[in-house]
This record gives sequence, structure tokens and C-alpha cells, in this order.
Amino acid sequence: MKRSTGVLGLLLFAMVGCADDKELQTEFGSAKSVREYRQVVEDVIVEANAIEREARERAVGSTGQASGENLSPVYRQLRPRLVALIAKMESIESPKKLADMHADVLAALGLRLAAYDLVIEGWQIEHQQTFEDAQPLYIDAAKKLNEGTGILLQVNEVLLEVDIALAEAEGRTLVS
Repeated sequence: MKRSTGVLGLLLFAMVGCADDKELQTEFGSAKSVREYRQVVEDVIVEANAIEREARERAVGSTGQASGENLSPVYRQLRPRLVALIAKMESIESPKKLADMHADVLAALGLRLAAYDLVIEGWQIEHQQTFEDAQPLYIDAAKKLNEGTGILLQVNEVLLEVDIALAEAEGRTLVS
């Protein structure tokens, strides 16, 4: 009888100990891994937005309009930062349930990079030939930038869901 009581006590102790070690969970995975991933993605998005803001601030001419002539050198300078963001996103592993969102962030950054390259190429063509020859590249670049922005807006919606799930798992509420 003493032996079975001792075994039962040991089992109860093990179960209580395991319960304390159990990680908080969200619908996206463990709270710890989701929180860490969320921070990395936030840092990437903040930097991507800073790059885009800097491009607008530096490249808009006195007319208030961006042109291939003033965008191209700015995009050339900012391009390495964008490439580094893509590399950063590619180097991290997302929680399985956030893999689609991870791919969306990469797609949005890739679209921005493609747009930068189109404008750089467009300015070379415009400078050597005519604006009309470069215009299709500029139009395509604008479409890619808009598409990338649209994707990031969708990513923000997912990130809000992630923030809510983290808050719920941690017993907090989000303040609007």
C-alpha cells in the first residue's frame, strides 16, 4: 500500500511540475515563439516603411511629383536596405500557422524591390531614349508598389489577430 501511495504521489508531483512548465499557447503556436516572430516581423515592416518614407521624402521634386530622374538614384541607394530586409525574412522560420503571412511579407518586399529595379531601368531608358519608351516600366513599377502596399495591409490584419491571440494567452487585453 505504501509503495502505491508513493508512486501516486510521484505521478501527481510530475503532473503538477509539467503543468508549471507548460508553455502558453495561441492559435498560431506557442506564445513565446509567436511573440519572438512577431517582433522580428514588426522590425522588418517598420524598416520597410522607413525605406519607403525616405524614398518619398528624398525623391519628390519641386513639382511634388516623383520622376524617374529623381527616383532612380534614391532607389539605387535604398535598394541594399531592402535586399537586407528580404534576406532577414528569408533567414527566419515562421510558426507553421503564420507561414502564409510570412510568404506575403516576402512577396510584398519582393514587389517593392522589383519596382525599384523597374524605375532604375526606366530612367536609363528615358535618359538614353525617351520618356515614352520608359513609361511602361514606370507604370509597371507603380502597380508593383501598390500591390506590395496592399499585401502589407493584409499582413497588418493578420498581425492584429496575432496580437489579440497573444494578449488572450497572456491574460491581457489590447488597448485601442
